[in-house]
Amino acid sequence: MLLKDKFFSIENTVISNDGVTYQIRLLSDCDCYRGHFPGKPVSPGVCNIEMIRECAELFTGKDLFIEEIKQCRLTAVSSPAICPSLDVAIKLIPASDNTAYEINASITDQARTYMSLKGIFRTKQ
Repeated sequence: MLLKDKFFSIENTVISNDGVTYQIRLLSDCDCYRGHFPGKPVSPGVCNIEMIRECAELFTGKDLFIEEIKQCRLTAVSSPAICPSLDVAIKLIPASDNTAYEINASITDQARTYMSLKGIFRTKQ
């Protein structure tokens, strides 16, 4: 895990029939915020993508890498100053051989969607 407990922490986990939602907190003292617009921190899109990957790993219990991003939309700017608490919702469909997952994920709060991602995550061999 590169970002868990440095960039974000997990406050709660809600598992449903079609996936999982991690209620997370963005950690404002993370080094990436000091370099990514000091004084007005913004969550880098690549960190949001990595946060989804790490949450998918927690849910599956497997090491995963991103094989393909089919669609990624950054629809609003997230920041620990603006939206410190977020939901990372993940729906995974396993491949028939259980070596990959089709993923549909989003980062939201009660007011808006910050990012949505569709892709393929594969297990590390």
